[in-house]
Amino acid sequence: MTTAPRTSRAARRTLASVAAGTLVAASLLVASPASAVSCTTTGCDGTDPINTGCSADARNATSQPAYIVKGATTLAVVELRYSATCGTNWGKISNRVTPNRVQVTVYRDSPRKSTSWYGGTGAQYYGDQLYGDTSTICAVGEVVYNGTTYTSSPLCA
Repeated sequence: MTTAPRTSRAARRTLASVAAGTLVAASLLVASPASAVSCTTTGCDGTDPINTGCSADARNATSQPAYIVKGATTLAVVELRYSATCGTNWGKISNRVTPNRVQVTVYRDSPRKSTSWYGGTGAQYYGDQLYGDTSTICAVGEVVYNGTTYTSSPLCA
């Protein structure tokens, strides 16, 4: 009967050290949200917050959303999203009564810039972002309900 050669304690420790070192080195290669970002300052204007990596640390920029209502019915909810990593904002709209058509945009007064409207008849949409660390950014949403357009108040931060 043959037996496998025994590995010495020193060899096992060396192997464990090499494996641990490899794991540490590999973890350093994983991109952090800040290093994964592909735009900076106004270079982020008009870009997709998901594609640029800016949405990784997204949060709401205001304490309350804006509601688009008709009577007692909430047609849509508008949020102004913010990325601290990129210093950008973008709008998000949630459709509450389908098949309404909803859309959202953001704008900045100084320097003046706005994004295209994004939307459709689905449940949620978000728009492109604008750099806003040094200025106020506002989101506006619209709903077309039974042929009538309803617009939210600007949601600014």
